[in-house]
Amino acid sequence: MALLMLGLTAACGEPKGEVAVTGSSTVFPISEAMAVEFNFVQPGVRVNVASTGTGAGGRAMCAGEIDVWDASRPSKESELDTCAENGIEVIEIPVAFDALSVVVSPGNDWAECLTVEHLATIFGPDAQGVVTNWNQVDPSFPDETLRLYGPTTASGTFDYFTEAIMHESGAHRGDMDLATEEDPLIAQGVNGSPGGIGYFGLAYYAQYQELVKGVHIVNPATGECVEPSAETVEAGDYLPLARAIFIYVRGDTLDERPEVEEFVRFYIEQAPSLVTAVGYVPLPPEIYAWALDRLDSRTTGSVFKDVPAGSPIEDVLERTQ
Repeated sequence: MALLMLGLTAACGEPKGEVAVTGSSTVFPISEAMAVEFNFVQPGVRVNVASTGTGAGGRAMCAGEIDVWDASRPSKESELDTCAENGIEVIEIPVAFDALSVVVSPGNDWAECLTVEHLATIFGPDAQGVVTNWNQVDPSFPDETLRLYGPTTASGTFDYFTEAIMHESGAHRGDMDLATEEDPLIAQGVNGSPGGIGYFGLAYYAQYQELVKGVHIVNPATGECVEPSAETVEAGDYLPLARAIFIYVRGDTLDERPEVEEFVRFYIEQAPSLVTAVGYVPLPPEIYAWALDRLDSRTTGSVFKDVPAGSPIEDVLERTQ
């Protein structure tokens, strides 16, 4: 009977094998949730998900080591070129919106709302070894030592933050108290430092609200203080730190390995519910339909690669029209 059941399963075409996913720590919770749910419907496929940073994920993709690359920013032209040189073309799939969240310690009662200029003063390259106290950021702030926590230079969150705040990729001070791809360590570091400040994705802010306090950011267009939340992202008010987040799929594996296509199709179809459950903001339904069309047509390349960081959501979504 067991052999008969195995034969019937095989005849029905149930996919088997492994799917390797790695990259952004921001996208990691979504991909991890997808892997768990996918296992219920396709138990013959093992999906391995790792958090290594967007840059490291891109290098693994271009080396042919993974099937799906998690990215908290659009792919860079240089990354696409490197992959192409190795015979690898990628399909770009936007999966959610994120509110890159700036957080401080719970006892911080002065940095309730910060401007882009405040953040540039704190994290910009000119601040290294110079801006070490909160009262240097704003004279109204107390005499409290700054403690800085955030992602490494391999992180897409790092890239996006530097472009949106400093208007230059990689323009960031190098004397952080802790730079890590482990977002829980950022939350713990900020929590343990009265003058601590850091940044990571919205899902981690939601998860660690007992440890850290979210900072409102002044919208440069309206002058209003806006909190990081799903509602402010959907309304287009959380600027310039609202962003799209992505997965990239190896196009050459889809026809050869049905388990990869099945997982990616599942990912797109389940994204509206699962990204919400994880703590991010789902995209409009027509964007997921557009992503499925790209998967079905095997359309490779990036339409988002030159979108300026901090662009309004409607400008980002225009790329899919």
